[in-house]
Amino acid sequence: MFTNYLKIAWRNLLRQTGFSLINIVGLTVGLTCCFLILLFVRHELSYDTFQQKFDRIYRITYLPKFAGLEQPLALTPPPVSPLLRANFSEIETSARVFQSPATVEVVGRGRPIKYDEERFFFADSSLLAIFSFRFLQGDPHKALNDKFTVIITDKVAHKYFGNQNPIGKTMLYEGQHPLTVTGVVEEFPDNSHIRIDLLANYETMFATESESARQNLPQNWIISHGYTYVLLRPGKLPETVNARFPQFLLTHANKQFAKDIVYKLEPMGNFHLRSDAQEGPEPNGSITYLYVFIGIALMTLLIACINFVNLSTARSLKRAKEVGIRKVLGSEKQQLMAQFLGESMLLSVIALSLSFVLIGALLPVLNDLTGKHITVRYFLSDGWLILFFVGVAMLTGLLSGSYPAFFVSRFQPIATLKGSFVSGKAKGGMVRQLLLGVQFVASIALIIGTLVSFLQLRYMQNQPMGFDKEFIITANTLNAKITNVFADRSDSTYQRLRTFRDILLKNPHIRTVTLSNRQMVAGAIRRNVVPEGHQPDENLFIGTVAVDHNFAKTYGLKLVAGRDFSEAYPTDKTDAFLINETGVNQFGWKSPAQAIGKTVNLEGRQGKIVGVLKDFHNQSLQAPIESLLLTVDQPMLSIFSIKLGAENKAETIAAIRQEWDHFFPEKGFAFDFLDQRLAQLYERELRLSKLIGYFAGLAILISCLGLYGLVSLVTQQKTKEIGIRKVLGASVPDIVQLLSRDFVILVLIALFIASPIAWWAMNKWLADFAYRIELSWWMFALSGLLALSVTVLTVSFQSIKAALVNPVSSLRSE
Repeated sequence: MFTNYLKIAWRNLLRQTGFSLINIVGLTVGLTCCFLILLFVRHELSYDTFQQKFDRIYRITYLPKFAGLEQPLALTPPPVSPLLRANFSEIETSARVFQSPATVEVVGRGRPIKYDEERFFFADSSLLAIFSFRFLQGDPHKALNDKFTVIITDKVAHKYFGNQNPIGKTMLYEGQHPLTVTGVVEEFPDNSHIRIDLLANYETMFATESESARQNLPQNWIISHGYTYVLLRPGKLPETVNARFPQFLLTHANKQFAKDIVYKLEPMGNFHLRSDAQEGPEPNGSITYLYVFIGIALMTLLIACINFVNLSTARSLKRAKEVGIRKVLGSEKQQLMAQFLGESMLLSVIALSLSFVLIGALLPVLNDLTGKHITVRYFLSDGWLILFFVGVAMLTGLLSGSYPAFFVSRFQPIATLKGSFVSGKAKGGMVRQLLLGVQFVASIALIIGTLVSFLQLRYMQNQPMGFDKEFIITANTLNAKITNVFADRSDSTYQRLRTFRDILLKNPHIRTVTLSNRQMVAGAIRRNVVPEGHQPDENLFIGTVAVDHNFAKTYGLKLVAGRDFSEAYPTDKTDAFLINETGVNQFGWKSPAQAIGKTVNLEGRQGKIVGVLKDFHNQSLQAPIESLLLTVDQPMLSIFSIKLGAENKAETIAAIRQEWDHFFPEKGFAFDFLDQRLAQLYERELRLSKLIGYFAGLAILISCLGLYGLVSLVTQQKTKEIGIRKVLGASVPDIVQLLSRDFVILVLIALFIASPIAWWAMNKWLADFAYRIELSWWMFALSGLLALSVTVLTVSFQSIKAALVNPVSSLRSE
């Protein structure tokens, strides 16, 4: 019997090739979209699960309330970790990890090999007891015990040493500190919240820093320096430790700030998706965005299923006589249901097979959209995942085919054999309209989401930042890290920077050159200030940036009061500040003009406000403008900002590189175009916008396929009616209107339902942005108009085709 069902199912598929293809294509696209997103979701949820002690690993988050922060930091001060085991019996061990991008060099294969390593870390040896490093060479119990030792990944080992044994070899850190390789480990997978290429002994960090840093860091309870990882003893609860952190801080931290510091243990399972901690080692994911992706996957699959149900029920009307004959010959209701469910399952199997092929082809597109590196091997290596996908496909086929099977099995044989069986609301038409309406609601909601995300992204990209961003490149003479604030750069070092700057200015294609200690839009370092009219115990921490005299000129910053820094005023190097308008307001000064001449104490450096800058965005538009203090602090300067002319940019950059290699041989010339850096700030939003857009397009495509098939069936059922109307004088537009009216009404109802749902969802998404667009009625109207236009075009194609048929042929139709 099963073989017979299969033969009949296959013959029906071949007999009605067009409808079969529409069903298969729609279901294949729906399953493929769903499976691709589920692959991404699974990858996101699997972060750090390769760690053997995953359930016991925590990270301390640090919220310095005195600095005005609303979200905690993933970074903590250096003195914390060494005190934990003695103060908390629940803690088995802890480790400090400090990320220190560095230039690393080895002499091998007859030539120096030098790279800038972003994933260079210093760590306590106890980290090897917390994280699950897989050692390929070296002793894991001793590899990180001594100063000036380093563990490297197999990838890094091959990059620097080729096929040689790297153990015992020397690597030069920052051009002057030799490190001995004591271990080679397997690289962490890409679903790790931290990616480590080189890991050196933590005490080496102190030895390689400036004298000022070595004296300050061991007892500095304020600086957000490195990550503190904690391994709890089995069965111990993080809440117990969290409850005792306040007393711990009051005992050990600086009394002036201890009451305004909050520590909390954050479980490893939260690091990637559920953490609100800033400054993690790798960009965080977002559980909210994950829910969005899951919603898109379900909506796409739902639309495909609705297509399947609608087409199957509508097509089943064409097989009414077949069902009648089978019933007369003794077929029972269960047998008929089994046959139609079998056909549905066959379609699902075909769609599933095709979707697996498409997954392999489309994984590169998914990786491009999400920034991940999910491979076919990752997919095929997980039997449970494949089994889950098969289960989803079978369940989809079962659920999608259940209603048509139940619907068909209820046909009355006498009515069908007489030919009096007609479709209508009593014969499934109402259910089809309801399902089609749900499909339109999902499609319109996706269109609205695409439009709003596109408009928000365009708004951020085109929003005036308050400074010039065109043709500016930035390059750092140091590797960026927090300890640069303690840099003891000599006068000779600054003179080298100035000489390089003066040589660049001789190039006719270079407009201006300036120096700073922070890149524009990279935020600022918060430091303690005491403005005039305030007391030291207020603990006012605001962003500060060290700049050169012509920083404002290079970036086109506007002065609203006072003057800019100038070399004509030698005292500007020691006792002058620029402040922005937000800072004036925060300090309670009535106006920018009144702020001129006010005194400010910046951690012992006393000076006066000489100018007030118009507010500009020094970080992403996702954050509001904050108070900012600019100071000429020459020992801290390290970053060049070079404004190029509009012409000969490639040749100019090549000339800059040549001079750079001469002046700064210890640091490779790595530069960023400022406008490109700004675009990167919104990379996640850009990917989300693209993803929603692509899936909205696919949802519309699936809807159009189903609508096309459904209209084809409706026109076939109304062939005689169309012929009669034409004989009675109906025109082609009249016929098109007749067939389109119900679908247009459905779209309008769907728009009415989808609009408040989309408004709520997009309002929640926009709430994450400090500067955002306002939702307007025209966005929803435009989305509805687009959905209506696509629907009318799809319906019109079949309607016009039916309306142009000779009425004589229509009236002869059975």
